[in-house]
Amino acid sequence: MRNPIIIILLAAAVFAACRKQDDYKKYLEGGEILYTGKADSMRVHAGRNRVQVSWLLIADPKIAFSKLYWNNRRDSATVPVNRTKGIDTVRFVVDRLDERTYEFEVVNYDKAGNPSVTSRASGVSYGTMYETSLLNRAFAEIEALSDKVIIHWNDVDTLDGIHSIQIRYTHQNGTVRDTIVRSRTKEMVTVLPKVAPNSEFSYRTRYLPDSLAIDTFLTVFDKRTIGELDVTADYIKNPGKPFLRSDAGDSRFSVLADWQSNDEAKKNGNADELDGAAKRYLTLWIWGNGTIINGKIWQAVQLPKGTFRLEAFQQNVDGTLEATYFTVAAGGAGLPDVEQINTAITSKKLSDNSDKHHVLTFTLNQPTTVSLGFVGTYINPTAQTLRIEQIKLYQTQ
Repeated sequence: MRNPIIIILLAAAVFAACRKQDDYKKYLEGGEILYTGKADSMRVHAGRNRVQVSWLLIADPKIAFSKLYWNNRRDSATVPVNRTKGIDTVRFVVDRLDERTYEFEVVNYDKAGNPSVTSRASGVSYGTMYETSLLNRAFAEIEALSDKVIIHWNDVDTLDGIHSIQIRYTHQNGTVRDTIVRSRTKEMVTVLPKVAPNSEFSYRTRYLPDSLAIDTFLTVFDKRTIGELDVTADYIKNPGKPFLRSDAGDSRFSVLADWQSNDEAKKNGNADELDGAAKRYLTLWIWGNGTIINGKIWQAVQLPKGTFRLEAFQQNVDGTLEATYFTVAAGGAGLPDVEQINTAITSKKLSDNSDKHHVLTFTLNQPTTVSLGFVGTYINPTAQTLRIEQIKLYQTQ
């Protein structure tokens, strides 16, 4: 005979177990709760009085739409979803925002209205206050050459939002060019081809407040003048500092390389290593060793239409020069004699050390071949010397 007490205890245990298994049902009074897949990898992309909110739909193919909330759910938008077989990216732009930080929430829903777990992300809407605080990137130097202008930008420790620089300039053909160059922190150099001399260029700095931003923020355009173009290297051979000699000798006096000279200019040598080869000068001279009558040193160059400035930097004059001229003459045949110096396009008489920087300005109305250089007669006094250390040529218009 079975023990009635044991039977009663076993029945009670079975009843209790059944009660525990069914406890969850009291939480499903309306049926089983179904959760939709949540928004993944949610991000907020900064913009100008707007943001773009993006998120991924990964696992759940039943997602039909998303609800986007902001301003503590006082504002919202319904975003339709068209699911594909793979991972889908949803993007939604919220505009007309004040300039501040916002928190956004996304809840996904299926067709039956079952929600997902809420996803959250914060981001910033930028505006006028941010943009007016931005500074233009500074440059260290501008090199204006005949075929290009080179801008050397100052180094910065960090780009700090600087994305690129927009530059507008006038081309030598008269057209306005507009270009954008990416920024870099160190040794940034920008080359602008064929910039018109004495023209204005303007630039502004373009900022992205962060790498995800959808809008670029701009400084005010800063205007600068390109100025004249240094065209020495394009037209003048062997411009000096030091001048080169035509041979490989080591004597103090020699003949200049690349310059044309008549016999009078070459008779005493027209390259002088008074201070050594590293400081070799162009020279015309007598020192009790005879005379020079219309000694000429020149180069023939083909110049374009424009206004030019030719400069000569004098190292020294010994004595007082009798009749020496820094000259530009029409044609490639050479320079006029000192007696006909008034037939030159322009000239300047050189005399002593009271003026060591010699400047000639001239305008050509069409492409023209000119001869430029020095002509001099040295008779009295019997000790006269001209030494020139460098020649420079600029196009000013």
